[in-house]
Amino acid sequence: MRNSLVNVMRKSLTAALCAVIFVCFAMPAFLRADKLINLSVRANNTDPGIGDIVTVSITADNFPQIVRFGPVKLHYDDEQLEYINVELGSEILGFVFNVSQDTDFINVSAVNQYFQENGTEDGNTSAPDQIVDLSTNMILLSISFRVRQGASGQIPFWIDNPGTFVDADGSNVSTVVDNSISVTISDRVSDDADLVMLKINAADLDQTFTPDVTEYTATVERQVTDVAVTANPSNLWAAVVINGNNNLQVGLNTITVTVTAQDGVTRKEYKINVIRKESYIPDNAVLADLNGVSYTFVDVPNGITVPDGFTQKIRTVNEFTVPAFVKDGVSSVLLYLYDGENPPGLYLYNSDLKTVIPFDMNKTTIRKSSILIAAEIPEDVVIPKGFVEAVAEIGGMSYNGYVNEESVFICYLMDETGKCDFYSYDELDNLFVRFVPVDRTAEVTYNALMKVFMILTAFETLFLIVIVSIVHRVLSRRKNPRPRHV
Repeated sequence: MRNSLVNVMRKSLTAALCAVIFVCFAMPAFLRADKLINLSVRANNTDPGIGDIVTVSITADNFPQIVRFGPVKLHYDDEQLEYINVELGSEILGFVFNVSQDTDFINVSAVNQYFQENGTEDGNTSAPDQIVDLSTNMILLSISFRVRQGASGQIPFWIDNPGTFVDADGSNVSTVVDNSISVTISDRVSDDADLVMLKINAADLDQTFTPDVTEYTATVERQVTDVAVTANPSNLWAAVVINGNNNLQVGLNTITVTVTAQDGVTRKEYKINVIRKESYIPDNAVLADLNGVSYTFVDVPNGITVPDGFTQKIRTVNEFTVPAFVKDGVSSVLLYLYDGENPPGLYLYNSDLKTVIPFDMNKTTIRKSSILIAAEIPEDVVIPKGFVEAVAEIGGMSYNGYVNEESVFICYLMDETGKCDFYSYDELDNLFVRFVPVDRTAEVTYNALMKVFMILTAFETLFLIVIVSIVHRVLSRRKNPRPRHV
């Protein structure tokens, strides 16, 4: 009897101890059950045909302030499927992701950009836009594959490893993988006439492309006359025909994309209404010079006069594609701008120097490799010695300048950098060149020395003549002495 009582007591104590241990281990899990994430796998097409796209989505039943997760490792059959891309679920705001591939595996990691930039997970929940906190079923990420030629049978998908899920407090959140799936490759002829991508190279569509929406609108610049259209069918064997994307007219144009399914019967047509602008100037196109002064691009009026050798081209200026007048060998271009005060007009713009200078046909000289503009002479600039005011007619233009006794004409000009100086006109080359005053100090000194030498030579010659005369007289007296008077 006593032994039986002892056994009963032992069993009771063991049961009580197990209960305590169970409570100790189960209670934290119970208390954190709201943070347990169940992951599931599902496919949008369970019987795809050859060339079809299969999108496998990984879903989560909740997302309790997760700031980073992964790498989620999804198994697929690389021999029967071609990986296309990954997209995060639309409800995951502010996340950026990274994708890597192993044999038969796709690995996807993602991090909340707000936490990535700040480099901390400090539980700062004062900015709700940066932290997603959902308690409903949602798509975590979607991975798209295309069925390869020759694929057959069943293709399984499963999550081999969910990776690590970390919340805003820096705590790891437990995950459970609920299921795996398989898709069966069908040998039927596809009737899929959907597109999975539609875009044009010169503009953005007015809304995000979805296969079920068949009409879009886009606006292109005036200088765009042709656009490249990218239209990828859902089924690889579907035929795509694009019409209307060349020779765009000003105003409304319609581009049609006709998709014919593999069965040759099912067709679907997508439209892009392309509006080609009447203006050559992009919206909000502005230019700022070296001093921060802003100019607005304006359409060039018809019949505008430009210097000889300049032709109108389309150029990218300050990241805007605009009309400009250019000349080979000249670094500056002519742009039609508005400074906000004066009437719109032509300005010389040098992209290297960021200088914007008003253009005046009557004051601007186009050289072979640069541009010179007539400028006012500051009060502190000294006119070169020996020059007087004069006006010269050069190349059909009048220049106010100065001329010296040797008929050298100079005038005060400004180059593209804004630097001013005197320039002389070289008639032989028909060019203005920077004027360098001739240093005549050596010449003057030489002339003075020559004069001194000539004077000394004259004195020396006179002195020799006098000496010779005296010697001659003395010798003459000795040869013919005068008679003495007694």
